Amino acid sequence: MEDATHSIMDLAISEKRLEPYKKEARKHPGVEAADLYRWNTLFSGVAVTQISFVEMSVRNSMDKELILWARANGYDDWLGKTPQPEWFEGHETAPLSQAPPLIEELLGADQIGKLWYSCRRVYRIWEKNSNHHKHGQYPNRHDAFSHLMFGGWQRLLGPTDFKSKDPTVLKRAAAARQLWKEALYKAFPEMTHSKVNDQQRVKLLLDIDRIRRLRNRVSHGENVLSIQTDLYLDKMLTVLSAIDPYISDWVMDQTGRTYRTVAKLKYYPELLQSYQQNDPLPSSQEIVAYELTPSGSYSGEEIIEAQLKNSQSHGGRTFMTVGKPPDSTNKPQPREILLVDAGGKKAAVGEIVAYGYGNDVQRPKGYDPPEYRKRYQKRKAWFAVRNLYEVDCQGGRVIGYQTKDGQQVPGCFTGQVTMRYVCHD
Repeated sequence: MEDATHSIMDLAISEKRLEPYKKEARKHPGVEAADLYRWNTLFSGVAVTQISFVEMSVRNSMDKELILWARANGYDDWLGKTPQPEWFEGHETAPLSQAPPLIEELLGADQIGKLWYSCRRVYRIWEKNSNHHKHGQYPNRHDAFSHLMFGGWQRLLGPTDFKSKDPTVLKRAAAARQLWKEALYKAFPEMTHSKVNDQQRVKLLLDIDRIRRLRNRVSHGENVLSIQTDLYLDKMLTVLSAIDPYISDWVMDQTGRTYRTVAKLKYYPELLQSYQQNDPLPSSQEIVAYELTPSGSYSGEEIIEAQLKNSQSHGGRTFMTVGKPPDSTNKPQPREILLVDAGGKKAAVGEIVAYGYGNDVQRPKGYDPPEYRKRYQKRKAWFAVRNLYEVDCQGGRVIGYQTKDGQQVPGCFTGQVTMRYVCHD
């Protein structure tokens, strides 16, 4: 069966396209290029579905606030005036959009005209098909709005080339700051309810840009072997939570668990096949979480930041010690570790490569603690952690995680409790 699979793959997929999968498979005994290609296609489908929820939520929330803002400033609509019915039937150029100047600056002077041209094309499709549910109707602003791609919504938040000296880019950045201050901050009330500043816009812009880039990769069938897939899910949930935490929770229930499960099966072909056949997967969702309280002259936030920097500078590897080891009684072996600042300002999650107890520490090669840390021999437990990355805290909540008894992280930590088992939402 395996030979047959490879034979079919050789016919269906070019050697050049398979090469990255073959290269990656050579690093993992028991994993074939066909396994990784199957995982990549399955993950891509799940990611497209997950991202679609983010795109729809972002555009609906932004559109609502932009309509109110435009009308308050004397405009019919932030998309300008809808062309008259005869324009859709003719061939003349689009009339001036009469959109607010800030919108034209950010989207580009011709972008709104292109939206209406797209509507004229679809109108002619409607007219040719008497069975079409919009046959006999003319496009409206909602049709134009639906033609604005994810990249267009990102453009309304501003350019990402922050170091540019180009006057055009600088002008767009100034327009984005003004639009955020006047209108768009209201589209993300959970992020801005206590204060409004431009750093919020920049963070949101960068998160949406990363999500859009992932969407483009998976939509075009590109390989995503090298990306930290959970990081992208956390970005998506953070953006949704900035709009409404209930949306984030609902999306996690719809597709988030599937996304996270598939993401973790990259190098486990048997489990991936089992998942595709709808067989129950082994329980490996539990992770161990530690609340980091101030230690000496370092806050929990600074400790997490030091671990993140240490991981980044050592090929994704870091070593940490804690005062309380996990209780392994009736628990599966922990696969991940979640570090939470006691103040709820910073959190990070990583893959546990190895862990142990007491003074008998045989550190895996390449896993070293940050320079400032106390000597690990004096602590009660240690972890070698790979691929540590930051996850977002909002309102004291670590997005995408909860305790086994349903409490939110980090709110579950009280008194002297420094460790809890948690699971993905």
